[in-house]
Amino acid sequence: MIDWVLAAVEEAGAKDVKVIANPHHADVAAHLDGRVEVVYQRDPKGTAHALGQIPAGELRGRQVLVVNGDSPLLTATSIRRVIDAHVQEKAPATIASVVDPTRDDGRVIRAADGSLERIVERKDATPEMRVGVHEFNVGLYCFDGSKLVEVLGTVGDDNNAGEYYLTDVFLHLKPVTVVTLDDPREAMGVKDRVRLATATEILRRRLLDNLMLGGVTIVDPNSTFIDAGVVIGQDTVIEPFTVLKGSTQIGAECHIGPHVHIEDARLGDRSDCGPFAKLRPGTEIAEDVHIGSFAELVRSKVGRGTRVPHVSYLGDTDLGADANIGAGTITANFDGTKKNRTEIGDGAFVGVDTMLVAPVKVGKGARTGAGSVVTKDVPDGATAVGVPARVVRTKQVSSPDSGSDAS
Repeated sequence: MIDWVLAAVEEAGAKDVKVIANPHHADVAAHLDGRVEVVYQRDPKGTAHALGQIPAGELRGRQVLVVNGDSPLLTATSIRRVIDAHVQEKAPATIASVVDPTRDDGRVIRAADGSLERIVERKDATPEMRVGVHEFNVGLYCFDGSKLVEVLGTVGDDNNAGEYYLTDVFLHLKPVTVVTLDDPREAMGVKDRVRLATATEILRRRLLDNLMLGGVTIVDPNSTFIDAGVVIGQDTVIEPFTVLKGSTQIGAECHIGPHVHIEDARLGDRSDCGPFAKLRPGTEIAEDVHIGSFAELVRSKVGRGTRVPHVSYLGDTDLGADANIGAGTITANFDGTKKNRTEIGDGAFVGVDTMLVAPVKVGKGARTGAGSVVTKDVPDGATAVGVPARVVRTKQVSSPDSGSDAS
């Protein structure tokens, strides 16, 4: 959640960003280490008390943007609207609101002339307010820092929550500019796992919409799950039940799915993958590669034009260009102590159900027979068969400048 909020405020132009955190949330602080300054609120006494942990000298003389950290749906565009309105109006404070009859949160109470009178938090709202007021506080504010410092210390805790509300400063800062956002969903604070699931679904759909507007075909958005860090090229097709995670990069004119899982892997232009394939972290697929059904690759590199048709496992493998991997092929990369690499050269042809026991090398243009168990290197141009595999014939493989093959 905090990453979404930070990305939005930074895109909106905020500088010198600080996160006020609970000292018990060490994982949050560790996640933010080196990115922003973390300031600790030792006692959870409310939002005004939290902001008070920032030294007054760092607020005075500056324009201060304050955003709730549990609001991942806020967009940079909306934050920028609040900042621009604040600068234009030159008011002591500017807030964002939404109109939503389904919400029950801090209510924006207007005076007879339409100006902001006060904000009443949910626990302090009267029955009449709950029924009649449907404008709500977003938790997005911009302040004149000097004026904020003057009134921040006047906030008391005489409310039903016994907390120091930041919203009480608006009793002393007048006038206040109110910017009403178009999408009420941006005001959603994630306070439980139900809201977490709802926010995740909204963010997921935003990402998919942006990809489709950028030229990616997503056949069924309702069954497609793509992380924010994933990059996909134009005219790629994503079939249903595809999951793309982490820093995955997929080129242009690719075809992915259905039922494909890719995480922290790269797939070159015009390659295809699936159905029911899995590309795990550290896998790099070149251009024009075919990864078939039920194939799994991890920490492996695949050269241009190579085919890994189906039901294969390639772990810690360097696979050359224009090679063919028969169905059921396995690179046995773990010897019980460490992971070992397998090398398969350009133009190699690996027969069905071959087991390659790493560390082992299959040379350029080499072949293995069906069901072979390869425990020793197979030279360039050689054919190896059997259990364990042995070389039965060798064909000389031409070098790039020889222009011909010799048998």
